[in-house]
Amino acid sequence: MITKNDDTAWHELIPGISVSTLVHGDKTLMARFELKEHSFLPVHSHMHEQTGYLVSGHMTMTIGTQEHHFGPGDSWCIAPGVEHGAVIHETCLAIEVFSPVREDYLPYLPAKK
Repeated sequence: MITKNDDTAWHELIPGISVSTLVHGDKTLMARFELKEHSFLPVHSHMHEQTGYLVSGHMTMTIGTQEHHFGPGDSWCIAPGVEHGAVIHETCLAIEVFSPVREDYLPYLPAKK
């Protein structure tokens, strides 16, 4: 699967948090997220390993019981089942890879031409 930037679209998941699913294979899915300043990602968990890279912005993530401050160039890996959430201090762009594929993000793939 190949995705070109012009083919992608943003989809608001919750107020202030949008996703653009980029590409997936049999075992992984990659998506980008825009997290607006002063928004928050509620604490949640899922069955997917989640590896992320912060392209821009600043946020504080709680992963398990630990609080982490992230800025551009920082990255993380969250094990399956671990609770996590975030407070967004400055609008962020993050790239994340999920394994196994997040079926709930497949509807946000670019439309086929």
